[in-house]
Amino acid sequence: MRPFATFVWIRLLFWIGTALALLWAPLPEEKAPTERGWGPLSDLFFGTFVQWDARWFLQIARNGYDETSAAFFPLYPLVLHVLGSSIVTGTLVSLVAGGVAAWAIAAIAPHLARDAVLLLALFPTVYVFSSVYSDGLFLACSASAFLFAQRGRALPAGIAGGLACATRLLGLALLPALVLLLWPRRREEAWRLAPLLLLPAAVGAYALYLDRELGDAFAFSSAQLHWERETPALGPITGLWWSIQAGAHGARDLLGDLPRAQGLTQADQVHFWNATHLVLLAVAGWLTWVAWRRVSRAAGLYSLVTLVLVLSAPSRGFPLVSLPRFLLGDFPIVLAVAALVEGRPRARQWVLVGFGAACAVAGVAFSRGVWVA
Repeated sequence: MRPFATFVWIRLLFWIGTALALLWAPLPEEKAPTERGWGPLSDLFFGTFVQWDARWFLQIARNGYDETSAAFFPLYPLVLHVLGSSIVTGTLVSLVAGGVAAWAIAAIAPHLARDAVLLLALFPTVYVFSSVYSDGLFLACSASAFLFAQRGRALPAGIAGGLACATRLLGLALLPALVLLLWPRRREEAWRLAPLLLLPAAVGAYALYLDRELGDAFAFSSAQLHWERETPALGPITGLWWSIQAGAHGARDLLGDLPRAQGLTQADQVHFWNATHLVLLAVAGWLTWVAWRRVSRAAGLYSLVTLVLVLSAPSRGFPLVSLPRFLLGDFPIVLAVAALVEGRPRARQWVLVGFGAACAVAGVAFSRGVWVA
């Protein structure tokens, strides 16, 4: 369990550092989290990253779903409902799940295990593994499903994959990779793929629940309109085109207006987001190719389908919204980076330092109510 312990200790150190930063420069009262733990010290510590979607998960765990919150899939809120819907429980579940994910990723590629665990623990958006977010649980389920399939264990792979889909719709990206890993050598053994039906079945079960509770089986899709997400007719093709347009226009408008004396506006911020997220998408695409070539075809396939699904539901004005956090669940990218720095100590050092610096800055920003991903 060394990968588990390594991941948890690194995250605890960053967590404590961010909490001390909040103590050094407290949040304004209007931005401070209203959720409480067991007392002042636990409020500071466990409330460090209680921002944005964390409030949605707590609301669902306590009060159930409505037409807007249906966008958040049910496994993580259900775990909170069973164990106790508090910031303490939610954060500990995320942290432990992140440690399980680190163990599974290390087992998928043992020769890359050390650097893969370090890169995961220092990933710029991994602060959500210390918050009431479902990302840790999703990664634990999806990486475990991949690991089970890699070892030829179809039933555990199907169960873990179904749990991933019950945590986030993006879990469906696992299906092609699991089929590739479990594909039988003889046609008469095709029944071995049957457990993989648990993945779409998990989505179907959630749809049936929403139909019963809200009268709309596809409320999880229509709720995305609250975040201005939509599924265009051409799906990922349109999403890619919107991303290129927004990124290119953002870079042009931002650079064309600088410098100015009156400071930057919110529009400039969106331009910057669109430009940087387009660069991030290009890097993710390249790392997907690296994963295909240097990790495994199944890893590359999972990463590719993940990017396709992300592009299939772009947001108007900011097509790649939340891409940095979605990439946290795309674990083949972490393995691809680990493969690139293998045997290159200087490159490894710079990558780890860069990840750590970005992780610290993003975590502090997020804890102060600044949207990061």
